[in-house]
Amino acid sequence: KIEIEKMTSTKIRNFYFQRSVEKLKKIKFLLSKFFYSSPIYGKLNFDEISSFKELIIPNLWNGDVEKIKIFLKDKSHNNSNLKNPFFFYYHSFDFLNDLKEINNEKLRIYGREKTSVWIKKNNSWKSRLWDDFMLASRVCNWIQNYNLFFSTSDEEFKKKLFNSILKQAEHLVKNFSNQKRNSDLIRIIKALIYISIFISNKNYYYQIAIFNLKSELTNQILKDGCHFQRNPGIHIQVLKDLLDIRTVLNSAKKNVFFDLQNAIKNMSIAYRFFLHKDNSLANFNGANNIDEKEIKNIISEIPKPIKSPRELHEGGFQRVDVKDTILIADCGIPKNYDATYKAHSCSTAFELSYKKKKIIINSLPSLNENMNKATAAHSTLTLNNTNSYKILKNNHLSRVPDNLKVKRVERYGANIIEIENYGYKNQYDAIHKRLIYIDKEGLDIRGEDNIYCPMEIDFDIRFFLDMGLKTLVTNSGKNILLRLANNSGWKFSSSLDSLDIISNRNLNINKQPITNEHILLNGKTKELITVIKWAFKKY
Repeated sequence: KIEIEKMTSTKIRNFYFQRSVEKLKKIKFLLSKFFYSSPIYGKLNFDEISSFKELIIPNLWNGDVEKIKIFLKDKSHNNSNLKNPFFFYYHSFDFLNDLKEINNEKLRIYGREKTSVWIKKNNSWKSRLWDDFMLASRVCNWIQNYNLFFSTSDEEFKKKLFNSILKQAEHLVKNFSNQKRNSDLIRIIKALIYISIFISNKNYYYQIAIFNLKSELTNQILKDGCHFQRNPGIHIQVLKDLLDIRTVLNSAKKNVFFDLQNAIKNMSIAYRFFLHKDNSLANFNGANNIDEKEIKNIISEIPKPIKSPRELHEGGFQRVDVKDTILIADCGIPKNYDATYKAHSCSTAFELSYKKKKIIINSLPSLNENMNKATAAHSTLTLNNTNSYKILKNNHLSRVPDNLKVKRVERYGANIIEIENYGYKNQYDAIHKRLIYIDKEGLDIRGEDNIYCPMEIDFDIRFFLDMGLKTLVTNSGKNILLRLANNSGWKFSSSLDSLDIISNRNLNINKQPITNEHILLNGKTKELITVIKWAFKKY
């Protein structure tokens, strides 16, 4: 079976118009900040407390007991230091979802007290703490956990809580036109739905939210169910938000419209596409730090497809699942400027696992996000130590080609994937073509990196190894033996005269040391075409 995507002339997209529009929005927001920070703001239309419904909203997600125990020991989480690992966890009140797992009356009172202190200190607009995504998360967590933490509190506390919710909700609505059209907007829409159902006279929030939700489902959820930002971690975040929205609509006996049901169904199928056999998530565009318990929790809430798809054509991913081996390859590009938000400067990378152990990972987990976005931080080719796509300061990308050529051939049980990437076309007039062959047993994986370049420049090809692997260089530096944690052995070889194992020592986001290794193939391009062959074979 052969699938070919026809090539058209390649254009490099710098998104100048979209970036100009974003700059205008930023100027508008900066001007608004003067109003938001004034004493007048927050006192308009907020003096009246509305009646509210004590509606029990089912919480689908299990908490993380270990995380909340660490949090309770930490005494610095209530400050405004962005570098604090618990900054978002505390100020978004995500900790309430974990605190509920410990059935303790004192801790319920603790959650109420933390809420009261936060409202007292932060009841007026502050740029960091009233960030729209954080604000929406906080309101959702307060409402979702209302029955457990706040329903038995006195009327004075309830009045303060709902006045704060109303004030923050009005800010979301006033700032809605400034929102970026990405995954964060789904969380903001979810918050407006929660508020409209929980507070009696805010039905117009519901109209705003449902109208925009229908629009964003069309724009953000691709036909194959993949979220348009192509990040499995963000895919999970959006899927969870949509499941929560469906749950609250059912609880309030509201219409769960077809587009929402269909999006959840398609995203559930695409979600399983990114899972290895140990149920760990593939790491593309920064999808790391996803807890194993969270993944199992989501699996329990979504239907299991009859068969996992072999590709996400719209999302730009290929999957080969042969007996005990899984290979997931990134064969796509961001569809538009909004889709580049938080994306990495990378394509043609892949992950490889055998049974329940990973061999090749796309990039290092738990690193600083800015460091992890670079092309060199991924299992792919880098030319002249530069990024294939330009990384902008606003968390977006530019210099992105408008297409990639992808071809897949399946014959006698074996698979060949061919990816042609134009990320370096604008800089060096270079084209990178990667071919990956997987035999019918999944025990012989061979690859070729072909570089079409009219000049002599440095190239580096990296394969990041899972942290559980042990390595041994043999055959005078020409082969590397890989020993997995399940004691299975693999051999890596290449067409180059020598190869290197590079040890990476870094600090993770919690400032804890982590060590990881990657295989490095490097050299200089030759005239017109340079071919580098490599292979992973089980022995």
